[in-house]
Amino acid sequence: MIRDEKAQWIILAGFTISISLAVLIVLLNLSFMSGYQASQAQIEFPMYELRELHDETYTEVNIIAMQDNITTDEINDTMVNYGNLLSQLYAYHGQLVTTSVNTTTSTKNATTADVARGLNVTTVTIEVTFYDGTTRYTERLSSSTI
Repeated sequence: MIRDEKAQWIILAGFTISISLAVLIVLLNLSFMSGYQASQAQIEFPMYELRELHDETYTEVNIIAMQDNITTDEINDTMVNYGNLLSQLYAYHGQLVTTSVNTTTSTKNATTADVARGLNVTTVTIEVTFYDGTTRYTERLSSSTI
């Protein structure tokens, strides 16, 4: 009987190399998938929608607060109408947007000349909530104009 063990070492080395290559392939595949999932999470975040929602709402709040000779009820009606239109617009894209409006009129920060002319400081505060199924965002915007 011949005791040549070289063939066994060759087979054992082949198994070791094949198992180590299989483990390496699995690890590389997992690293590629984690990189892909991280980039998808960044793409799926609605950054542009939130920025547009913020900018348009902030502009609208400041425009309505600057109006002279407008009552608090008219401001509230206008902002409620704006919120309804905003909700319908974002609903077409499968996103839920709700708004709530608070309007205050005071003479606290008005100058004496403004008070004498009957001008008041109107502050419009609106809370906007955005939800698209994965991202929930709430922001409170307030006008800062006289």
